[in-house]
Amino acid sequence: MSFTLHLIRGPTSTGKTAAAVALAERTGAPVISLDRVQCCFEISTGSGRPMPSELRGTQRIYLCSRKLIQGVIAADEANELLKRRVAECAVSSELVILEGGSVSLLNRMISDPYWERFQWRADSLQLGDPDMFLTRARARVQEMFQHREGQPSLLDELVSLWSDPATHPILEDIDGYRYVIRFAREHGFPVPQIVELDRRRQRQLIEGIAEEYLDHARWQTREFHPLPLSWQGDAQHNEAQILPVNAIPAGS
Repeated sequence: MSFTLHLIRGPTSTGKTAAAVALAERTGAPVISLDRVQCCFEISTGSGRPMPSELRGTQRIYLCSRKLIQGVIAADEANELLKRRVAECAVSSELVILEGGSVSLLNRMISDPYWERFQWRADSLQLGDPDMFLTRARARVQEMFQHREGQPSLLDELVSLWSDPATHPILEDIDGYRYVIRFAREHGFPVPQIVELDRRRQRQLIEGIAEEYLDHARWQTREFHPLPLSWQGDAQHNEAQILPVNAIPAGS
């Protein structure tokens, strides 16, 4: 059967997940998340994993599931895991949606000849107006500060993990958590007390994290490699040749 990969790429907080869910609803296709941080299930809220209600019954697949102490997976490993997830989905689906903004993973995919065998479509979401971006980002962070659908807040996740010093350098390298940790240090209180902040300081945190997201989105926009022409829906696609999961060569 013919097989297509539909990529939805863009910076953080530009609506990639919503676009992927909408496409999945229309087509019935599964969505594979290209977000390496979302593989760490203990930081589901802070990494931006969608809530079950936001998925609206669509299928979302993560590259793997791991504890934060194991670290965020490297781009090469993520690329190999993605090959396996795509091969698994290809058994029963003619379309797979790939959604995410991991610069390192996407750039690794672009440099890997393995992905040239597929038929592609691609949507690239843009940063847009910074003020509108910040409005969306503030709303997103405010939701992360709340308990929704039985999930801990971003602050609860941070406090829970902070008891293990080995997690500190990992958390300090992830947007959102990094800003909260720096905020606590600059204001002279222990990180576990972050959940006791008054509304004024919570608003300061929300604003600071939103600004950090904007900085990260600008960085992503600069660092994304151009998509190959064959990924952009022209007429020169070759029909995808799907390898069985156990036939994908290591490092391919």
